[in-house]
Amino acid sequence: MNPSQWWRENVIKPIHNTRIPLPRIMGVHAATYMQFVYFSVVFGGGMLVMNWAIEQSHKNIGVNGEKLRKQNEYADNNTTKQNEALHRLLVKASKQE
Repeated sequence: MNPSQWWRENVIKPIHNTRIPLPRIMGVHAATYMQFVYFSVVFGGGMLVMNWAIEQSHKNIGVNGEKLRKQNEYADNNTTKQNEALHRLLVKASKQE
């Protein structure tokens, strides 16, 4: 028997076969409470991540996208030169056709 088979038979299977009975809390199975807690954690975590993403978008593009409309203010000199060179290439290519 190789080590992985031994590990599976002697460690993993006994752990997976172990069942811990959960008590009733105020007449309701504890599993019912666990389902509520698991749902709440996922839902609450999702809301936090969503709000964080919204804040990041407001930082990057502004609340109503006003930073997107001001792109020319953020363009540096190299970008302007690259855009002009690209424009010249496109004009030259369109004349050759």
